[in-house]
Amino acid sequence: DHRIGKEILSGVSDQYRKLRNTFRYMLGALEGFSDAEKVPVAEMPELERYVLHLLADMDAKLKTAVNDFDFNTYVRLITDFANNDLSAFFFDIRKDSLYCDAVTSPKRMAYRTVLDILFHALVRYAAPVLVFTAEEVWQTRFPDEETSVHFLDWPEVDAGWADESLESKFEYLRFARESSNTTLEYLRRNKVVGSSLEATSQFFSVADIVELLPIDANVLSEIAIVSAATMERVVSLDEGPPPLADPEQFAVFKASGFADKGVFVTHERTTHHKCGRCWRHLPEVSEDGALCDRCEAVVNG
Repeated sequence: DHRIGKEILSGVSDQYRKLRNTFRYMLGALEGFSDAEKVPVAEMPELERYVLHLLADMDAKLKTAVNDFDFNTYVRLITDFANNDLSAFFFDIRKDSLYCDAVTSPKRMAYRTVLDILFHALVRYAAPVLVFTAEEVWQTRFPDEETSVHFLDWPEVDAGWADESLESKFEYLRFARESSNTTLEYLRRNKVVGSSLEATSQFFSVADIVELLPIDANVLSEIAIVSAATMERVVSLDEGPPPLADPEQFAVFKASGFADKGVFVTHERTTHHKCGRCWRHLPEVSEDGALCDRCEAVVNG
């Protein structure tokens, strides 16, 4: 027996819409992709390798769910991965590279390579439970293919993509991103910043985490989607705000529930001008609307 009603149908409809939007995004982002663009996994940035780790982990769990006839878990694993790990995290961070980097950029090519891997995996995972949508997605990308998605085998996902050290590092980075978003939202409400790219950020982290997981400032700014970021070591975040940190932002952080994660992020509005193409605020941009060095090279190089 199954319960059904307006709320249940609304929830299922919302799940379906989000998953369909994930496929729609991948179809657009993979336009024109070919094997010549593929990048070996070993040469990919850490973010791409982390997502492949998540895919390998989910693949193992999906196989278990199928063998146990646990189809609720099967669907939940797919939708949570698409919504939380891809749309709200991976896609959000890498949209800058997709839209603004040169087509020959190694980072952009690595991103599109992972998108291709994700596409082939997700469309097969979805086929048994979203029969018509999976076929529609497959035929949209490969209109000349005579084979239906329903005749394809289970995707080939390399178990060697699993990487526990990357999992630990990015678990920390995702907490840092959530902490950053909490204080950014506070600044938005107070009209200090609009876009997150208007902010420069200072990450305060307990010393043992910083030493165990050395993180580049450029990676921090990418993950938090801010114009610039620095990291400071602190002994503890239990007593009060670190020196030079904004006390009001620290109070928001303490009330957010992230205080036990060992990382606090404070922001201030940048003084740099905004690039007219990528919208980042960078020191080389002479005036609002002018191009940063990267965009200048892509547009006129």
